[in-house]
Amino acid sequence: MVLPEKHPLTQKRRINLRELNTMFFVGMSEKTHPGFRDWLCETCQPAGFTPKILQDAELEPALMTFVAEGLGVTLAREHIKKLPHPGVAFRPLAPPVKADYCIAWNRDNDSRALQQYIQIVKNLTAPGAS
Repeated sequence: MVLPEKHPLTQKRRINLRELNTMFFVGMSEKTHPGFRDWLCETCQPAGFTPKILQDAELEPALMTFVAEGLGVTLAREHIKKLPHPGVAFRPLAPPVKADYCIAWNRDNDSRALQQYIQIVKNLTAPGAS
């Protein structure tokens, strides 16, 4: 959970998804993150609400900026904590939320960087990987 750092919920150690039912959300653009909106709605549905998405971000740094500016809260992958994040606070959800992560690429692209990235993802998703 990513919140503006002065948000009242930052006083809690863990946040229940139901506590977010009246808040505005910042989402990821369907252009750069296809399926995010559907995932967010499906994630919030068991908590009894449909998120009100006020703003979409193309990339994660913009997402952090929008939250810091008070445009909404968001659910984000754990690795986003590694980005610079002035003005935001992170709190775990209870119970935790999980999501599938997918990548797609053009098989005709023989870029060495792409091939290395694909190998990193395969290594991270192999059975027994942490």
